[in-house]
Amino acid sequence: MTRHGLSFDVEDWQQLVALRLDGTIGEPSSDIDECVPRILDLCEQLDVKATFFVLGMLAKSRPRLVRSIAAHGHEIASHSLNHKLLYRMTRSELLDDLRGSKRLLEDLAGGEVKGFRAPEFSVQGLDSPCFEALIEAGFTYDSSVFPVPQLRYGVTGAPHLPFEIQTRSGVLVELPLATARVGPWRIPIAGGSHFRLLPTWFVKQAASRADERDEPLVFYFHPYEFTRRWLYAKGGFARNRIVGKYVALHNFATWRIEQSLRALSEQLDFVPLRDLAVANARSTGRTPS
Repeated sequence: MTRHGLSFDVEDWQQLVALRLDGTIGEPSSDIDECVPRILDLCEQLDVKATFFVLGMLAKSRPRLVRSIAAHGHEIASHSLNHKLLYRMTRSELLDDLRGSKRLLEDLAGGEVKGFRAPEFSVQGLDSPCFEALIEAGFTYDSSVFPVPQLRYGVTGAPHLPFEIQTRSGVLVELPLATARVGPWRIPIAGGSHFRLLPTWFVKQAASRADERDEPLVFYFHPYEFTRRWLYAKGGFARNRIVGKYVALHNFATWRIEQSLRALSEQLDFVPLRDLAVANARSTGRTPS
């Protein structure tokens, strides 16, 4: 049976909204304390293990959540230290961010952190210097490439199956996010607003076709998509008006996430992303690191 990657980007919606509006790192909201345990319970019900890409600034405020995720047997990976877009950092800043997040998460989880996912998938292209920086910082795989054109985070021409990126510092395994072909187009089905817009039957059908072709898919979700409450920015109408589109987008059809994930788990064999990275390294004849 084909194995597919299940992942969660562990970040607090309120904390990121405040960072976007004020440029300051505040305390996470209580939503994260409710949603992460809810996700862990769901994974236990579905009998699956996943990769949790944890944001460093959240881990600093909620170290117990990182320890809890690790204690449940899930993989801890990095989602950067402070959620800065990679292309807005100098090489020195990027290396400091990567090394800092890796060190922080390893101290909390008690194990090696091998995987990375860029904030907002901000690698921009397969020639990005971030891939070499990831190798230098000690990572062995990345899952930031969306192999679709004409999206703000898409990478035109990128393979839609796991592949390797050669850098001067070594080889990095890339686990691209799930897509499906519809006629001449390839569309994202991995998570986010696309996953919520698409009907469950379509995602299941696309996943079934990929499974039959032995093509691994990588899905991603966020804690806020498992909240029971409406998301809005703290600070009243004026602040919510500034981020109105952001608020509307992140509240749309969140109820569908758990429903669709439960349905997918009935037909797909979900594993942490490190397992896919190791399998890819073996398929190319390399010794998995």
